[in-house]
Amino acid sequence: MLIRPVAQSPHLPRIAALLHAEWWAAGGHALAETEAFLRAATGPAAPCALVAEQGGVPMGTATLDVEDLPSRPDLSPWLASVLVAPAFRRQGVATALVAEVRRRAAALGHQRLWLFTGGQASFYAARGWSPEGAEIYRGQPVTLMSCVP
Repeated sequence: MLIRPVAQSPHLPRIAALLHAEWWAAGGHALAETEAFLRAATGPAAPCALVAEQGGVPMGTATLDVEDLPSRPDLSPWLASVLVAPAFRRQGVATALVAEVRRRAAALGHQRLWLFTGGQASFYAARGWSPEGAEIYRGQPVTLMSCVP
């Protein structure tokens, strides 16, 4: 599996469409905004949007981002936008993407990395993340979590 910045991949339009359909459209963003973010999010510091590929096929994405939860502008950086295409779920793709974001955050000297999730707290807890409380995002409860990169 190859993990690299989305902007260095020929799959940017496909990843943008997946992210837009999953989250960005609900936030009122146009597909062109999603694509522009991915083109600019090349790292090494946040934001850095990554894609996992195998055999030239995009499997999933994750982002090391500066901000992600509007109610918590005091926290940074964030693991955000973890999304694996349905055909590749339960094959370790999300775990590899999360590990790569953690590695990048550690290499940048960050002491803590944050995320929020609406329904995957057990997935992240099994990978070393700790719950830090509850927040509301777009009218829904989410779990705030953190880890040492």
